[in-house]
Amino acid sequence: MRRPPELPEALRHRPFTLEQARSAGLTRRRLRAGDLMRPCTGARVLAAAEETLLLRVAAVGAVTGAIVSHLSAALLWGFPLPLACRNRDEIHLTVPAGRRAPRRTGVIGHQLDLEPAEITAGRLVQCTSPLRTWFDLAGMLELEDLVVAGDFLLRRRNPLSTLAELDGFLAAKAARPGYRKAMRARVLLRANTDSAKETEVRLLLRRYGLPEPAVNVPMFDEMGRWIQDPDMSYERERVAIQYDGAHHASAVQRRSDIFRDENAREAGWRVVVLTQADLDVPAPGMEPRAVTRVRKAVADQGWTPEPARRRRR
Repeated sequence: MRRPPELPEALRHRPFTLEQARSAGLTRRRLRAGDLMRPCTGARVLAAAEETLLLRVAAVGAVTGAIVSHLSAALLWGFPLPLACRNRDEIHLTVPAGRRAPRRTGVIGHQLDLEPAEITAGRLVQCTSPLRTWFDLAGMLELEDLVVAGDFLLRRRNPLSTLAELDGFLAAKAARPGYRKAMRARVLLRANTDSAKETEVRLLLRRYGLPEPAVNVPMFDEMGRWIQDPDMSYERERVAIQYDGAHHASAVQRRSDIFRDENAREAGWRVVVLTQADLDVPAPGMEPRAVTRVRKAVADQGWTPEPARRRRR
């Protein structure tokens, strides 16, 4: 069997439209060859390409000329999203107001006026910028999920934005759809987090009436030597909170964690280590063990809750 002729270099490493194929001299027969697959109507790509979200959105974006946005852009940027949002197959695409939104199977079309700075051009796709993507999520996520996504935006390592940039962006969005929820979330955002679970724990403790712990504040011993940056901490009560995810189960990591926590305890700190099991509600009406354990730790270290305010009659 004869092998189909090689594709032009410009078409080998990305989805291409039928119009691009015709411009490159590809025949209908060539487009039906077995080494090509159809990621969406009107596009082709080498069959050996890995079927990923990026490939799918690149194909649909190439055909429609639209900008990848909302949940699809959030997934491309790596935002932590609720499981229900991560498992959805629809692709969100945005075109300028006044232009017809894309209408095709598996696509949710939007019409928005995007500023040039709100569009990021990648090698394969154009998508909304991290700030614009987070702002658009305000109309789709619950408040706490929006805060988790916002903390990711401002994360300690390789942040996608800064608080100053976020505040400047929001100042220009007053009265726009989603602005009120975005501003409610802004009050709860904290920069320099390391994981979505840190944010989840922090919000959980606030929700149950505990003071908000500081995030990744360095811990020092009496000689001023650095010990660690606990995930969260109450410096006055000298309580450190560590969230250990699945990667902490390895033997090497466990030894490192034990050494980490022993050093903190020797310096006079109380250490509370949490896992996912501590965040789950054991039964309706009960509080998660994380709340119970942290409340006991800070109370043992001298914290007392503020008296409840009396309601005025």
